Amino acid sequence: MTGTHGAPRDDAPRTGDDAAHPPLDLATVRADLPDDVEIAMIWAQTTAGVIGDGADMPWHLPEDLRHFTDSTRGAPVVMGRISWEALADGYRPLPGRVNIVVSRDGSYDAPGGTVVTSVPASVSAAAEALRDGSATGRTVWILGGGQIYRQCLPVSDRVVVTEIGCGSPDRFTVTAPSMDDAVRTGEWEVSSGPWLTSENGTALTGETHLRYRIREYTRTSRRRPLHP
Repeated sequence: MTGTHGAPRDDAPRTGDDAAHPPLDLATVRADLPDDVEIAMIWAQTTAGVIGDGADMPWHLPEDLRHFTDSTRGAPVVMGRISWEALADGYRPLPGRVNIVVSRDGSYDAPGGTVVTSVPASVSAAAEALRDGSATGRTVWILGGGQIYRQCLPVSDRVVVTEIGCGSPDRFTVTAPSMDDAVRTGEWEVSSGPWLTSENGTALTGETHLRYRIREYTRTSRRRPLHP
């Protein structure tokens, strides 16, 4: 996909929203995953929680593109079919990462990616990639879309969010899971970086010099695997 700003979008997988999936069982999901490998999710959102419209994002933030690339480089990354199809030309598959695509259609073809029919199967594929050396690090990254994020939240150990201080046009209705209640109950703890100002960040609402910060949520209700 070429975004509205005319540049390939390396973080396009975080904008898709796939059909609802059934609840996940932690033991089943982690069956093939070593104890020291975490499941983490990463996305960018407006302060209102909007992540896109199913195909694009309402902002262009170069600093977040770099953050996303640096965070996921070399790792196995999991995304839904719509998120895969939203990737920019030249970025499908995402370079330097093992791309795993979740689709209920087992015959779906994702050239350069591995197609599986469930999230547990995607984590098993990620574990295999880490074992055989085709992927590196100790993190399986979940890249979306919105329903995949919601399905994976109960089995995730860490969530990394770029919060962007901008609005969005009405057509952008895909939202990220809210972490507020989980933080209030103590199930997750959050650390927030400082608000920064982008030199070249723009929003479809006309806003420029966008303010943004990176927030990291860590699960506290069970033992957390180590991560780099």
